[in-house]
Amino acid sequence: MFFDFDGVVLESGDIKTEAFIELYDGLGIEAEVKKHHLENQGVSRFGKFKWIAENLLDQNYTEAMGQELGNRFSALVKQKVIAAPFVAGFTQMMDQIAASDIYCVIASGTPDTELKSIVKERNIGHWWHEVHGSPAKKQEIVEDVLSRKGFDRTKCLFYGDASTDHEAAEMTSLDFYARLTDELKDYWDRTDYKYGSLDFEGLS
Repeated sequence: MFFDFDGVVLESGDIKTEAFIELYDGLGIEAEVKKHHLENQGVSRFGKFKWIAENLLDQNYTEAMGQELGNRFSALVKQKVIAAPFVAGFTQMMDQIAASDIYCVIASGTPDTELKSIVKERNIGHWWHEVHGSPAKKQEIVEDVLSRKGFDRTKCLFYGDASTDHEAAEMTSLDFYARLTDELKDYWDRTDYKYGSLDFEGLS
């Protein structure tokens, strides 16, 4: 099984939305920044920084600019994410999955080092066999795991809460479980997905 992190494991999606808005506070582009972020949840933050610089600020994006924004973003969100509650029902679901000895992988847009640090500090590494973040794309992570482990993709499931999660599942021919949120209600209303719920309460 494959899992996105923010909004699937922890209720941390809003934390990152608010952080993106705060980064560009006072520049008059807050609404466009929020819209782009929500439409591209699961995409690396650095890709969003580049798009915002080039399309909203008419700036030449540089690696140094991205690093500075990334450091500020991490300072805004990391401790809040570490303190965020689990999505309802997630811990019970994962305990059942772990007891069944199912191979589980995190595939997230969060930078890899930061993601692994959060998983370690939350003491939840025992649920997953592998933890992967950006710069690798989610579909690349999935294909790498499937290739290395020889898994049958028709028996795999991707849990996600964003359009990019759903697209990654489609690109890799995995069944998809949508964690439905109000922020992306319009997207889920017009999208076909096999499974979905508001949270994971009562799942087994």
